[in-house]
Amino acid sequence: MEPRLNCEIVQDLLPNYIEGLTGESTNKSIQAHLADCENCRKALEQMTRDTQGIKGAPPKQINFMKKIKRRQWLIASVSVAIVAVLLIGAYYLFGTRDFPVPASDVKVSDVYRTNDGTVHFRVTAHVKGFVSRVSTHGNKHTEIYRIYEHRQLFSMEKESVVALPENWLSTKNANTNLEKTGIYFEGIDKNDRIVIWEKDMTVPPATAEQEEAYRKYLGK
Repeated sequence: MEPRLNCEIVQDLLPNYIEGLTGESTNKSIQAHLADCENCRKALEQMTRDTQGIKGAPPKQINFMKKIKRRQWLIASVSVAIVAVLLIGAYYLFGTRDFPVPASDVKVSDVYRTNDGTVHFRVTAHVKGFVSRVSTHGNKHTEIYRIYEHRQLFSMEKESVVALPENWLSTKNANTNLEKTGIYFEGIDKNDRIVIWEKDMTVPPATAEQEEAYRKYLGK
């Protein structure tokens, strides 16, 4: 004898029953209940009509719904892209970050050469914001000196003059004995340069006082 089911359980099982997903034993119990329950028969009829209505939806209507979904996804994607562009633009315009100080805002002075061939120079820069870092890089034959200021792209801060610590750069590589051919200050790019020293360039020799300052710098 099949177990008796109440209305609540039967109506929970009806969607699966309509789709043919219930087992033989369950089907017999549902059918036995439906034979005696008018409310559940009406529920079955209503669910059957609703299911047939969904399955039998006109192709045009289905295609229309697909177009609406595609349009919604397109609108959402475009919206996300616009927000991302706005955020990036806001950071680019109003965020603070490092910018190289251009050569036009830099003055190089006190260039001279010590007895051991080391080149001395001082750099003064006009900056907005503050100097965040100073770097030197290059290759076996050149040395590039750069200054970075931390500010907004369109900084409203008052320009200030910053005198950087004096520099002594050796023109000889201690490991390879290769001699450098040039020392440069580089601003925005390699086309924005100031020549600090180049090989065979006439540079004043260090005075006795300057040689003494250099020895103190070396710790001698």
